Amino acid sequence: MQIASDLNISERKVLDIIWRLGPIARTDIGPLTSLSTMSVSRITRELTDRGLLSEEVHRSGGRGQPSRPLIIKSDAACSAGVYFSSRGLQVGLIDLSGQLLAHDGVAVEASRPIDVARAAAERISHFCKQEGIPEDKIVGVGFALPGDFIADRKRLNAHAMFPGFRGNDLEAELQAGINKPVYVENDAASAALGERLLGVGQTINHFFFAHIGHGIGGGLVLDGRLYRGARGNAGIIGVQFPNDQPRPSGQDLFAFLQKNGVEASDFEDLEFLRPQTCPPLKTWIARASAQLREGLWITARILDPNAIIIGGRLPFHILQEVVARVDDETFCNEGVDLPRPKVFASSLGPLAGVVGAAVLPLYSRYFISD
Repeated sequence: MQIASDLNISERKVLDIIWRLGPIARTDIGPLTSLSTMSVSRITRELTDRGLLSEEVHRSGGRGQPSRPLIIKSDAACSAGVYFSSRGLQVGLIDLSGQLLAHDGVAVEASRPIDVARAAAERISHFCKQEGIPEDKIVGVGFALPGDFIADRKRLNAHAMFPGFRGNDLEAELQAGINKPVYVENDAASAALGERLLGVGQTINHFFFAHIGHGIGGGLVLDGRLYRGARGNAGIIGVQFPNDQPRPSGQDLFAFLQKNGVEASDFEDLEFLRPQTCPPLKTWIARASAQLREGLWITARILDPNAIIIGGRLPFHILQEVVARVDDETFCNEGVDLPRPKVFASSLGPLAGVVGAAVLPLYSRYFISD
């Protein structure tokens, strides 16, 4: 069946609700979308006919018709995502329901966008064969890029570790190496989007996502939608932490550990390190958490979100240590009873980046978008 993607805003709203909250009854969709019962009935029927929705039969054991809440038809479409590390790529494949079907690390010797795209295409093809998925079900490939946009999102102020990504039309360079539609976003915004659709942000309409990768950045979700800003760079909190000073970033962590005799040059090297047995890691967590706490306090008061979600590339056990030091009763407490945002660790953990990248094509084609 050919899956249509020319959805109007009402259809996208309904799909978004079912994606995040399904299985859900039709009668519960209207109040969440400001659509009438008749409109919801018509839209869900059309989306079902298009192959995007299906009914999940619930039997209570009593008389009468079973309830038939709606769910996303998971095998209707798939998309892939690409996320960067200093040693290569993380490539993942998700279905339309958001389930991560496969993911893997891929070493890439050359750092040009076309080489990255070709390596990703090869891995995606492998995933399709492995999972028995026709390649024409892949609606696109999202790239979570390590940097901030210049010139209407065509150029990237790439992290210093990725000099090959400073071309004049990055999306076109990536598209030249892959035969699927390409979608680009910066890595922090991509992770925020993944958290909104698949993580702890599913039921939070206003949140700031602090992304600790090689650098430190952020993504902003307002009224349930990814807010990109005028040039696609909303959420750059890294400017609060000068590059020539200690800062709460992954690159700073690796430099600090190496200076103190701990061999670590990428996030995978942190998996088996514990602050209880690694004093340099404990010292860095304490200092970086204090810096992040101060920066997020200012950010929270400017943006007034319901929540702050901290995530990125740090292993979950380190991320939890950071969150515990940021979030206590004194955080955002000026003594005048202003509401405090809740602080969460990303429920997707280090997978938020690749999941968020893979969500990009689905978000653009089927869900709430610009």
